[in-house]
Amino acid sequence: MRKVKVPENIIVDCDAGLDDALALIILLAGHKDSKIKVKAVTCVNGNTNVNNVVKNVFRTLDVCDCQEIPVYQGAYSPLLNTPNAEETASEGYHGSDGFGDVYTDQPDTSRLQKEHAVCALHRITSEDPGNVSVVTLGPLTNVAMAIKMYPEFVNNVKEFFVMGGNSSGMGNITSQAEFNFYADPESAHILLNSNIKPLWLLPWESCLKSQVTHDWRRDVLGKINTPCVLMMNKIEDGRRVQVKKHFLSYIACDAFLAGIVMRPEMAKEVISWHADVELGGNKTRGQVVLDHMLFNKPNVNLINDFDSEMFKDVLVSAARTLREIK
Repeated sequence: MRKVKVPENIIVDCDAGLDDALALIILLAGHKDSKIKVKAVTCVNGNTNVNNVVKNVFRTLDVCDCQEIPVYQGAYSPLLNTPNAEETASEGYHGSDGFGDVYTDQPDTSRLQKEHAVCALHRITSEDPGNVSVVTLGPLTNVAMAIKMYPEFVNNVKEFFVMGGNSSGMGNITSQAEFNFYADPESAHILLNSNIKPLWLLPWESCLKSQVTHDWRRDVLGKINTPCVLMMNKIEDGRRVQVKKHFLSYIACDAFLAGIVMRPEMAKEVISWHADVELGGNKTRGQVVLDHMLFNKPNVNLINDFDSEMFKDVLVSAARTLREIK
């Protein structure tokens, strides 16, 4: 199994809820610090509709002073309009707008590129084949469409970093399925069965191993006086008053993956598996199925745990990198 390495160039494909925003802050700080280059942000329907995703991405780019990064709008629905697609659309854990419904103003989205996100994924990776990694933080619709539209897309991508799925049948949108994979199981199936490049998968159960406390989030990170932290405080407070379910520790799934992208040594217990997604089960649609019988060649590097102390360092470092932004 190959070890995770910091990628030089990335495209971030996201559905811009709260943890997507925190993930973007981590990656944009790396971009400003010249540790990585964020080539583009592509938007997909997921935590909220794709129009809201675009707005949330621009809000995040603005507070991080990264307005030069191009943004592309992508799929407005999953590949299939099924009952589970309706369920995920109404789930609303991040608020109806994905940002806790705390904003009444409209961000400036005039810089939105006219090119569709799927076309941009293909074009950017084909312009520098083998040197652009794709980091996915939401449903995999854009990526699956790129695979089906452009046969050379997978060949051109260096590797995939994916937050989604599960490893032991524990879900968060249903009892058996994780949100990103449940929102578009067909797209997850397409990626897992078409990909020939390294794929680093951070599943839901690994995120639940977070040792980051809410007190640390509030009293340490939350007290860093930068626009990006102030934005996160505002939108997380807005979400908190809307939801009934609260976790004992601070769970920011997409941000955990971003931390691993920036600090690969943060990943622990990385094991190669062959993974697929259940598409037809009445109770298990969207659940990841691991080949425990070892009949098939591994297609994912499953990240079973991560270093929470290192993640906290990543967050503080990102906030300090962006400290001088006005």
